Amino acid sequence: MKRKLIILFLLLCIFLILFINFEKSHEKQAVTNPIEESESLGLYKTFTYIITDISGNEYSGQSVDGKTKIHFNLENVKQPITEKINVNDKILAYVETTNHVNGILKIEKLDK
Repeated sequence: MKRKLIILFLLLCIFLILFINFEKSHEKQAVTNPIEESESLGLYKTFTYIITDISGNEYSGQSVDGKTKIHFNLENVKQPITEKINVNDKILAYVETTNHVNGILKIEKLDK
């Protein structure tokens, strides 16, 4: 009987440890930035563009291979841009993999 109680106690301890670790990992996920979460889950695509025109907050650009164009407003980018972007700057645009219509998640200025 003692042996069964000891095994039951050990199993209960293991269960509690697993439950506590699960709760801690769940809390960490809840406070992450949605963009960082998208990046870590692979829910985005990136495209490289060269800025060709700037008019106020409106930016236009062309892909490096010249096949596609981009047009965006800084106010509509989900994550704020930290660096000033000028004409002829190369940028990396992050968009959702499944739905490009929702707009640009993030813009990063790349080194020339």
